[in-house]
Amino acid sequence: MESLHGVSEWFLILVIISIGFVVDRVAPYKRVRYAIYAALLLMEFIFDLNKTSFRSDVVNAVLYFFVMVIIVEIVLICVRKKSRLLLGGAFMLLVPVFLYAYAAFLLIVPLPCHNLDNGLVGAYEACGGKRYALVKRLSFDPFRPARVYGLNVDVRNTPLKKQVDKYVVPKGYLEAGFSPLWRCAGDGRAQVELTVDGYTLWALKDKTEGK
Repeated sequence: MESLHGVSEWFLILVIISIGFVVDRVAPYKRVRYAIYAALLLMEFIFDLNKTSFRSDVVNAVLYFFVMVIIVEIVLICVRKKSRLLLGGAFMLLVPVFLYAYAAFLLIVPLPCHNLDNGLVGAYEACGGKRYALVKRLSFDPFRPARVYGLNVDVRNTPLKKQVDKYVVPKGYLEAGFSPLWRCAGDGRAQVELTVDGYTLWALKDKTEGK
């Protein structure tokens, strides 16, 4: 199963690069496309800056997919310009963004080794009328793998969610199975304790300003 997972990861990145190449060559309406590209990249930048994403993993996966295809096309445009300075700048600026988007994409697409719960550890709906969710994922750093727990809250009247706190689990607890213990603070915000064998390792809470 793990080998199939690895093959799937390489297959996906080749598919994304191939689609970017095809779009660059044959897709019409370049000016309209470039305007849409700018809007999508700006939206993703603002989302990432505010730790916001869509509640639907399908929508998030589609957004990451388009971001990666856009980056492939931009790099191909820079290659055609035959400017080493332009191409070097594109690689320095865009390759890290591509890798970040790809890592985030891999965490939410249904690959063979993924659980069907999408990392959901627990949910809490009774605090201040807000809906919170505790999720876990792997870190995006391939050199220092770690497990990350994030506390998300749904943004009211929108299809969005926002990460309000996170905790990176220490090395010795990577395989530990934590149980969430939810509490409601006096100001109506949620707090969740990560417990293992009756011991609380850490507590995550809503750190957003205002109620």
